[in-house]
Amino acid sequence: MCQRAVVTACLLHGNARADAVSARTSWLDSSYDYVTSRTDALAQRVDSFFGEADAERESADSVLRLVGESGWSEDDGADTRLRLKGKVDLPQLSHRLSLVFGEEDDYRSDVLPPAGDADGDIGVQYRLLDAARSRLDASFGANSSLDFHLNLRYRFMRPLGESFRVRFTERVYLKEGDGAGSITRGDLDYRISEKGLLRFTSDVEYGEETDGAEWGTRLSFLRQIDAQQAISAFAAVSGQTDPGARANVYAAGIRYRRNVLRPWIFVELEPARLWRREDEASARQGVWAATLRIELREEIGNRRAKP
Repeated sequence: MCQRAVVTACLLHGNARADAVSARTSWLDSSYDYVTSRTDALAQRVDSFFGEADAERESADSVLRLVGESGWSEDDGADTRLRLKGKVDLPQLSHRLSLVFGEEDDYRSDVLPPAGDADGDIGVQYRLLDAARSRLDASFGANSSLDFHLNLRYRFMRPLGESFRVRFTERVYLKEGDGAGSITRGDLDYRISEKGLLRFTSDVEYGEETDGAEWGTRLSFLRQIDAQQAISAFAAVSGQTDPGARANVYAAGIRYRRNVLRPWIFVELEPARLWRREDEASARQGVWAATLRIELREEIGNRRAKP
Protein backbone atom coordinates (compact mmCIF):
# COMPACT_ATOMS: atom_id res chain seq x y z
CA MET A 1 0.00 0.00 0.00
CA CYS A 2 2.85 2.30 0.90
CA GLN A 3 4.64 1.48 -2.31
CA ARG A 4 1.52 2.30 -4.31
CA ALA A 5 1.22 5.62 -2.53
CA VAL A 6 4.85 6.44 -3.28
CA VAL A 7 4.40 5.57 -6.95
CA THR A 8 1.25 7.68 -7.16
CA ALA A 9 3.02 10.61 -5.51
CA CYS A 10 5.92 10.33 -7.95
CA LEU A 11 3.57 10.26 -10.90
CA LEU A 12 1.70 13.30 -9.63
CA HIS A 13 4.97 15.10 -9.00
CA GLY A 14 6.20 14.18 -12.48
CA ASN A 15 2.99 15.38 -14.10
CA ALA A 16 3.18 18.62 -12.14
CA ARG A 17 6.76 19.18 -13.34
CA ALA A 18 5.75 18.37 -16.91
CA ASP A 19 2.84 20.82 -16.67
CA ALA A 20 5.15 23.48 -15.25
CA VAL A 21 7.71 22.93 -18.01
CA SER A 22 4.93 22.97 -20.61
CA ALA A 23 3.48 26.18 -19.21
CA ARG A 24 6.93 27.80 -19.09
CA THR A 25 7.68 26.64 -22.64
CA SER A 26 4.30 27.89 -23.83
CA TRP A 27 4.89 31.25 -22.15
CA LEU A 28 8.35 31.54 -23.69
CA ASP A 29 7.01 30.60 -27.13
CA SER A 30 4.19 33.12 -26.85
CA SER A 31 6.58 35.84 -25.73
CA TYR A 32 9.00 35.05 -28.56
CA ASP A 33 6.18 35.00 -31.14
CA TYR A 34 4.91 38.36 -29.85
CA VAL A 35 8.34 39.98 -29.97
CA THR A 36 9.35 38.64 -33.38
CA SER A 37 5.95 39.28 -34.97
CA ARG A 38 5.93 43.03 -34.26
CA THR A 39 8.21 43.85 -37.19
CA ASP A 40 6.27 41.49 -39.45
CA ALA A 41 2.94 43.07 -38.42
CA LEU A 42 4.25 46.60 -39.07
CA ALA A 43 5.66 45.61 -42.48
CA GLN A 44 2.38 43.99 -43.50
CA ARG A 45 0.36 46.99 -42.31
CA VAL A 46 2.53 49.50 -44.21
CA ASP A 47 2.62 47.33 -47.36
CA SER A 48 -1.15 46.91 -47.26
CA PHE A 49 -1.70 50.67 -46.97
CA PHE A 50 0.68 51.41 -49.85
CA GLY A 51 -0.92 48.65 -51.95
CA GLU A 52 2.30 46.65 -52.41
CA ALA A 53 1.85 43.81 -54.89
CA ASP A 54 3.26 41.04 -52.68
CA ALA A 55 0.99 41.97 -49.79
CA GLU A 56 -2.10 41.82 -52.01
CA ARG A 57 -1.07 38.66 -53.85
CA GLU A 58 -0.70 36.81 -50.53
CA SER A 59 -3.66 38.41 -48.75
CA ALA A 60 -6.42 36.23 -47.32
CA ASP A 61 -8.88 38.62 -48.98
CA SER A 62 -9.66 39.58 -52.56
CA VAL A 63 -8.21 43.02 -53.34
CA LEU A 64 -8.84 45.03 -56.51
CA ARG A 65 -7.38 48.44 -57.36
CA LEU A 66 -8.30 50.72 -60.25
CA VAL A 67 -5.37 53.12 -60.61
CA GLY A 68 -5.35 56.28 -62.68
CA GLU A 69 -1.71 57.34 -63.08
CA SER A 70 -0.20 60.45 -64.59
CA GLY A 71 3.59 60.47 -64.86
CA TRP A 72 5.94 63.19 -66.04
CA SER A 73 9.71 63.50 -66.47
CA GLU A 74 11.88 66.18 -68.03
CA ASP A 75 13.26 63.91 -70.73
CA ASP A 76 10.21 61.75 -71.57
CA GLY A 77 7.37 64.22 -71.06
CA ALA A 78 3.93 63.25 -69.72
CA ASP A 79 2.12 59.94 -69.85
CA THR A 80 -1.27 58.94 -68.47
CA ARG A 81 -2.75 55.48 -68.12
CA LEU A 82 -5.44 53.51 -66.32
CA ARG A 83 -4.62 50.12 -64.77
CA LEU A 84 -6.48 47.36 -62.97
CA LYS A 85 -4.38 45.53 -60.36
CA GLY A 86 -4.86 43.00 -57.59
CA LYS A 87 -6.48 39.57 -57.25
CA VAL A 88 -9.91 37.98 -56.86
CA ASP A 89 -10.15 34.61 -55.12
CA LEU A 90 -12.33 31.89 -56.65
CA PRO A 91 -13.44 29.82 -53.63
CA GLN A 92 -16.31 28.21 -55.55
CA LEU A 93 -13.76 26.56 -57.84
CA SER A 94 -10.87 26.11 -55.41
CA HIS A 95 -9.58 27.75 -52.24
CA ARG A 96 -6.17 27.82 -53.92
CA LEU A 97 -7.26 29.58 -57.13
CA SER A 98 -7.32 33.32 -57.87
CA LEU A 99 -7.62 35.71 -60.78
CA VAL A 100 -4.69 38.17 -60.86
CA PHE A 101 -4.54 41.53 -62.64
CA GLY A 102 -1.45 43.55 -63.54
CA GLU A 103 0.95 40.81 -62.43
CA GLU A 104 3.67 41.57 -64.98
CA ASP A 105 3.65 45.26 -64.09
CA ASP A 106 4.42 44.50 -60.45
CA TYR A 107 7.79 42.80 -60.72
CA ARG A 108 10.77 45.16 -60.29
CA SER A 109 8.54 48.25 -60.77
CA ASP A 110 8.93 49.33 -57.13
CA VAL A 111 12.73 49.70 -57.20
CA LEU A 112 13.09 52.76 -59.43
CA PRO A 113 10.57 55.49 -60.38
CA PRO A 114 8.69 56.20 -62.50
CA ALA A 115 6.56 53.09 -62.99
CA GLY A 116 7.27 50.92 -66.00
CA ASP A 117 5.20 50.79 -69.16
CA ALA A 118 4.24 47.11 -69.00
CA ASP A 119 1.07 46.17 -70.85
CA GLY A 120 -1.97 45.36 -68.71
CA ASP A 121 -2.47 41.65 -68.18
CA ILE A 122 -4.79 39.14 -66.57
CA GLY A 123 -3.99 35.65 -65.35
CA VAL A 124 -4.83 32.75 -63.07
CA GLN A 125 -2.79 32.03 -59.94
CA TYR A 126 -2.74 28.67 -58.15
CA ARG A 127 -1.36 28.34 -54.63
CA LEU A 128 0.78 25.19 -54.57
CA LEU A 129 2.11 25.68 -51.03
CA ASP A 130 1.27 28.01 -48.17
CA ALA A 131 3.21 27.22 -44.99
CA ALA A 132 4.03 29.43 -42.02
CA ARG A 133 7.16 30.87 -43.63
CA SER A 134 7.09 29.62 -47.22
CA ARG A 135 4.73 30.02 -50.15
CA LEU A 136 4.78 28.70 -53.72
CA ASP A 137 2.48 30.00 -56.49
CA ALA A 138 2.12 29.14 -60.15
CA SER A 139 0.39 31.47 -62.59
CA PHE A 140 -0.52 31.71 -66.25
CA GLY A 141 -1.74 34.81 -68.05
CA ALA A 142 -1.72 37.05 -71.11
CA ASN A 143 -1.61 40.77 -71.84
CA SER A 144 -3.84 42.82 -74.11
CA SER A 145 -1.67 41.84 -77.08
CA LEU A 146 -2.40 38.17 -76.23
CA ASP A 147 1.25 37.45 -75.42
CA PHE A 148 1.25 34.73 -72.78
CA HIS A 149 3.44 34.33 -69.71
CA LEU A 150 4.06 31.53 -67.20
CA ASN A 151 5.40 32.16 -63.69
CA LEU A 152 6.54 30.04 -60.77
CA ARG A 153 7.13 32.11 -57.64
CA TYR A 154 8.59 31.01 -54.30
CA ARG A 155 8.67 33.18 -51.16
CA PHE A 156 10.39 32.63 -47.81
CA MET A 157 9.89 35.07 -44.93
CA ARG A 158 11.11 35.01 -41.33
CA PRO A 159 11.41 37.48 -38.43
CA LEU A 160 14.92 37.81 -36.97
CA GLY A 161 14.84 38.83 -33.33
CA GLU A 162 12.81 41.78 -32.13
CA SER A 163 13.36 44.32 -34.91
CA PHE A 164 14.32 42.54 -38.13
CA ARG A 165 12.48 40.59 -40.83
CA VAL A 166 14.01 38.94 -43.89
CA ARG A 167 12.10 38.06 -47.04
CA PHE A 168 13.41 36.14 -50.06
CA THR A 169 11.55 35.72 -53.36
CA GLU A 170 12.54 33.72 -56.42
CA ARG A 171 10.48 33.96 -59.60
CA VAL A 172 11.07 31.86 -62.71
CA TYR A 173 9.19 32.98 -65.81
CA LEU A 174 8.57 32.23 -69.47
CA LYS A 175 7.27 35.09 -71.64
CA GLU A 176 6.22 34.99 -75.24
CA GLY A 177 8.70 37.11 -77.17
CA ASP A 178 11.13 37.47 -74.24
CA GLY A 179 11.88 33.83 -73.48
CA ALA A 180 12.81 32.41 -70.09
CA GLY A 181 14.38 34.14 -67.13
CA SER A 182 14.41 34.55 -63.38
CA ILE A 183 14.13 37.35 -60.83
CA THR A 184 15.76 36.98 -57.41
CA ARG A 185 14.79 39.47 -54.72
CA GLY A 186 15.68 40.01 -51.08
CA ASP A 187 14.16 42.41 -48.54
CA LEU A 188 15.52 43.21 -45.10
CA ASP A 189 13.18 45.18 -42.81
CA TYR A 190 14.21 46.96 -39.62
CA ARG A 191 11.54 48.31 -37.26
CA ILE A 192 12.68 51.75 -36.08
CA SER A 193 9.54 52.51 -34.06
CA GLU A 194 5.93 51.42 -33.73
CA LYS A 195 5.14 53.27 -36.99
CA GLY A 196 8.49 53.51 -38.78
CA LEU A 197 10.24 50.88 -40.91
CA LEU A 198 13.59 50.88 -42.72
CA ARG A 199 13.76 48.54 -45.74
CA PHE A 200 16.69 47.44 -47.88
CA THR A 201 15.65 45.83 -51.18
CA SER A 202 17.86 44.24 -53.81
CA ASP A 203 16.89 42.28 -56.91
CA VAL A 204 18.56 40.72 -59.92
CA GLU A 205 16.94 39.64 -63.19
CA TYR A 206 18.65 37.36 -65.66
CA GLY A 207 17.01 36.10 -68.85
CA GLU A 208 17.30 35.54 -72.56
CA GLU A 209 16.48 39.18 -73.35
CA THR A 210 18.23 40.97 -70.47
CA ASP A 211 21.55 42.82 -70.80
CA GLY A 212 23.48 40.31 -68.77
CA ALA A 213 22.19 40.49 -65.20
CA GLU A 214 20.01 43.57 -64.62
CA TRP A 215 20.00 44.62 -60.98
CA GLY A 216 18.45 47.20 -58.70
CA THR A 217 18.90 48.24 -55.07
CA ARG A 218 16.71 50.49 -52.96
CA LEU A 219 16.82 51.85 -49.40
CA SER A 220 13.46 53.09 -48.12
CA PHE A 221 12.10 54.63 -44.96
CA LEU A 222 8.37 53.96 -44.58
CA ARG A 223 6.16 55.53 -41.93
CA GLN A 224 2.46 55.16 -41.18
CA ILE A 225 1.57 58.66 -40.00
CA ASP A 226 -1.98 57.73 -38.99
CA ALA A 227 -4.88 55.63 -40.26
CA GLN A 228 -5.37 57.95 -43.29
CA GLN A 229 -1.84 58.72 -44.47
CA ALA A 230 1.65 57.30 -44.89
CA ILE A 231 4.94 58.49 -46.35
CA SER A 232 8.15 56.93 -47.62
CA ALA A 233 11.52 58.34 -48.66
CA PHE A 234 13.91 56.35 -50.82
CA ALA A 235 17.27 56.25 -52.57
CA ALA A 236 17.90 53.73 -55.33
CA VAL A 237 20.33 52.61 -58.01
CA SER A 238 20.04 50.20 -60.94
CA GLY A 239 22.39 48.83 -63.56
CA GLN A 240 23.46 45.87 -65.70
CA THR A 241 26.47 43.64 -66.28
CA ASP A 242 26.54 43.51 -70.08
CA PRO A 243 28.02 45.20 -72.02
CA GLY A 244 30.29 46.26 -69.19
CA ALA A 245 29.20 46.31 -65.57
CA ARG A 246 27.81 49.75 -64.75
CA ALA A 247 25.18 51.67 -62.81
CA ASN A 248 22.76 53.27 -65.24
CA VAL A 249 20.36 55.16 -62.98
CA TYR A 250 20.50 56.75 -59.54
CA ALA A 251 17.29 58.05 -57.95
CA ALA A 252 15.98 59.66 -54.79
CA GLY A 253 12.46 60.71 -53.94
CA ILE A 254 9.47 60.87 -51.61
CA ARG A 255 6.16 59.05 -51.85
CA TYR A 256 3.13 60.43 -49.99
CA ARG A 257 -0.17 58.51 -49.88
CA ARG A 258 -3.47 59.61 -48.34
CA ASN A 259 -6.96 58.23 -47.97
CA VAL A 260 -9.51 60.89 -49.01
CA LEU A 261 -13.30 61.38 -49.04
CA ARG A 262 -14.13 57.66 -48.79
CA PRO A 263 -12.33 54.67 -47.20
CA TRP A 264 -11.76 53.23 -50.67
CA ILE A 265 -10.27 56.34 -52.38
CA PHE A 266 -6.53 57.07 -52.22
CA VAL A 267 -4.36 59.84 -53.66
CA GLU A 268 -0.61 59.44 -54.04
CA LEU A 269 2.15 61.85 -55.09
CA GLU A 270 5.72 60.74 -55.85
CA PRO A 271 8.29 63.39 -56.85
CA ALA A 272 11.80 62.13 -57.62
CA ARG A 273 15.17 63.16 -58.96
CA LEU A 274 16.94 60.76 -61.36
CA TRP A 275 20.50 60.71 -62.71
CA ARG A 276 20.69 58.65 -65.94
CA ARG A 277 23.20 57.69 -68.59
CA GLU A 278 22.77 55.50 -71.64
CA ASP A 279 26.30 54.03 -71.80
CA GLU A 280 29.81 54.41 -70.45
CA ALA A 281 30.65 57.15 -72.95
CA SER A 282 27.61 59.28 -72.10
CA ALA A 283 27.55 61.90 -69.37
CA ARG A 284 25.08 61.34 -66.57
CA GLN A 285 22.04 63.62 -66.86
CA GLY A 286 19.91 64.73 -63.92
CA VAL A 287 16.16 64.97 -64.53
CA TRP A 288 13.10 65.63 -62.40
CA ALA A 289 10.15 63.25 -62.46
CA ALA A 290 6.80 63.11 -60.72
CA THR A 291 3.87 60.69 -60.60
CA LEU A 292 0.32 61.38 -59.44
CA ARG A 293 -1.99 58.44 -58.75
CA ILE A 294 -5.68 58.28 -57.91
CA GLU A 295 -6.77 54.86 -56.76
CA LEU A 296 -10.11 53.20 -56.12
CA ARG A 297 -9.67 50.15 -53.92
CA GLU A 298 -12.11 47.34 -53.17
CA GLU A 299 -11.39 44.67 -50.57
CA ILE A 300 -13.64 41.63 -50.22
CA GLY A 301 -13.18 39.97 -46.84
CA ASN A 302 -13.63 36.37 -47.86
CA ARG A 303 -10.95 35.11 -45.41
CA ARG A 304 -10.47 31.87 -47.27
CA ALA A 305 -9.36 28.94 -45.16
CA LYS A 306 -6.32 26.86 -45.96
CA PRO A 307 -7.41 23.44 -47.22
